[in-house]
Amino acid sequence: MNFQDYQNYAAFIFDMDGTLIDSMQHHQNAWQSALNQFSIPFTSEQMLAMSGMPTLQTVENLLADAHIKGIDVNKVVDAKEQCYHQLVNSEILPTPLIKVYEHFLGEKLMAVGTGASQQQAEMILSKLGIADKLQAIVGADLVDAHKPAPDTFLKCAELMQVEPQACLVFEDADAGIEAAKAAGMAVVDVRNLWPANYFVD
Repeated sequence: MNFQDYQNYAAFIFDMDGTLIDSMQHHQNAWQSALNQFSIPFTSEQMLAMSGMPTLQTVENLLADAHIKGIDVNKVVDAKEQCYHQLVNSEILPTPLIKVYEHFLGEKLMAVGTGASQQQAEMILSKLGIADKLQAIVGADLVDAHKPAPDTFLKCAELMQVEPQACLVFEDADAGIEAAKAAGMAVVDVRNLWPANYFVD
């Protein structure tokens, strides 16, 4: 990572899972547990394509793709989230991007915009020790339209009181990259910075 490439922006917005937090293996294990529990078929390609989407939307898409009816979506969501919480509570590790956060701390405005719930995001970022140092945390329940809509990142910019074009977004999912571009923001695809570890065969 060349910090000089990021110098010209007033504010940074980080996605959380897979971008700032090395949690994608936890998510994969939780998804596999919940989907197998309810006998919902899935492929690695499907899960990768929906990376960054809220859990509820992912379950609805999988059920629609498989033409399955009669399953309580919220029960699947709860099973996935409970399993993920158990895993992430035992271990929260930062990705290499934490170096960018540490290098520019106090110099740049910084926010997290995530598809996770507000409560979950605040809990995880607190455990990592950075929640109180961020200018904004925007979870999925703070916006009406989720990634790839730009709302999450635009809300971050609004809370930081900075123009969208002054923001640089760090993302690891196609939906998030699309959202950043739709918001008129520059974006770094962190998948080019370290190997992927989410539903990779």
